[in-house]
Amino acid sequence: MLKFIVKRILQAVPILIGISVVAFVLLQLTPGGPTAAYRGIANIRGEDLARIEAELGYDRPIVAQYFTWLGSFIQGDWGISFVARQPVFDLIMERLPATLLLMAAGITVSLIISIPLGLLAAIKRDTWIDHTLTFASFVGLSIPVFWLGLMLIVIFAVWLDWFPTGGMGPPGEDIDILTRIRYLTLPTITVSMVSLSFFTRYLRSSMIETMDEEYMRFNKARGLPPIRRYLRHALRNAGIPFVTVVAIHIPEFLVGTLVVETIFSWPGTGRLFWDSAIRFDYPVLMGVLVLGSLMVVASNLLADVLYSKLDPRVRFD
Repeated sequence: MLKFIVKRILQAVPILIGISVVAFVLLQLTPGGPTAAYRGIANIRGEDLARIEAELGYDRPIVAQYFTWLGSFIQGDWGISFVARQPVFDLIMERLPATLLLMAAGITVSLIISIPLGLLAAIKRDTWIDHTLTFASFVGLSIPVFWLGLMLIVIFAVWLDWFPTGGMGPPGEDIDILTRIRYLTLPTITVSMVSLSFFTRYLRSSMIETMDEEYMRFNKARGLPPIRRYLRHALRNAGIPFVTVVAIHIPEFLVGTLVVETIFSWPGTGRLFWDSAIRFDYPVLMGVLVLGSLMVVASNLLADVLYSKLDPRVRFD
């Protein structure tokens, strides 16, 4: 297993380099280039922009710029934010815990709700319960995330005043667990809705396929109780691909947090990326993009490892 993990990490290196090259070139091709953040400053002159580009090294060929950035990035120097005037690495690390908290809450809620619903839909397949859950899943998959977030704010924060409209807590106050949960509730519902619906549909399909296997009919003929058949045998085998799908789906939560954090003013990396894009903060954009790529590679590696651990028939050389 260790050999396989090392091999996958080595294989991921050229992929990450390729992603960084594409991101670097695209940001260079944006209107105004990487110094676009300075062009909106009043009374700035052309010679001032030329001096800034020379100081930052943006007057050199793009290939030289990329390798300079890559060398510094590998050494832990992710650059300096044009707007915040702080190291990009420190800026991202300050925001990352908030994003991880929102992602963890979204994944937890999705699993807690989707597993019993998927199991129930499979057991009651072709009944009104199955049809109702199927319809609800399709609705959940179809609802735009930004629209759902805005509707939750209007209904539960503005009209009913049950939850705050945004943020992580009252500014300048010590935040207890209950307060944190209140501020976390609406963003979590929003970010988990699509994944919850998808997990429910996938587990239902996987459970139905497993329940139609010969050994399941044999267990029924043996007189095993339904709960034991469904939970110990069917869910255990259907859960192998389900766990893999959940691990692969983790980057989707990272993408979802970009929209959700913007709507709910959640101070995470998604909100940081949005603010940096508006302000043309080039170094921060590169740092967040590469960090997202690292999370995608890590989630795929996690999926492979979990699959091999859950299914003894799978062996990686």
